[in-house]
Amino acid sequence: YPRRINKKMDLPLISPNESEREGYVPNVVYTCGALAFGELLLIPYAISDSATTFCTVSLKQLIDNMTKC
Repeated sequence: YPRRINKKMDLPLISPNESEREGYVPNVVYTCGALAFGELLLIPYAISDSATTFCTVSLKQLIDNMTKC
């Protein structure tokens, strides 16, 4: 576990949209990691325990949306 948290997001990075709410475990999305690819963060994630997909976010945008703890 981290000993010190410097910044955090006010909202979840990933949340289910309307098409991702149905499945074995409804209303759940989760990831087991991410990959930095150039200026993007590539995030594989599972949807309601029934499918897997990917999303990307700009690393700059991600960092700019974090607030100090």
